[in-house]
Amino acid sequence: MIEGDWSYFIPVRLPVDWEYRGEPGIHPEIEGVTGKNVVILIEKRFTRFEKFLAKILRAPKIVKRTMHHTQSMLWELMDGERNFSDICRIMDSLYHEDIAPVEDRIKAYLEVFVRINVATVLKYREEE
Repeated sequence: MIEGDWSYFIPVRLPVDWEYRGEPGIHPEIEGVTGKNVVILIEKRFTRFEKFLAKILRAPKIVKRTMHHTQSMLWELMDGERNFSDICRIMDSLYHEDIAPVEDRIKAYLEVFVRINVATVLKYREEE
């Protein structure tokens, strides 16, 4: 997905509907970060024939993708303010060996988010 040093990349959520579920879990003392489980709401896009079948079968129009608690934490931290290294440091401080090796695990989560089109990764540019 991304080549080179990940330290300067900034993971960002794309504008997608999502909601919290459950009680707060482990989380850092960062404003806006709750530790609750996140559910991404993905609207289905049907072809004409699929719409017909969906109506007959009463298929839901929205897919609810519930995330694991570590994925939920990453989702909350991806606000466009923190770079990859900052996020890895926070995640490691919360989950220790449960998420080791932290850089590889976070990269894998980000690759899934990008593949399902709910996040992107921006390259940080230093001001000259």
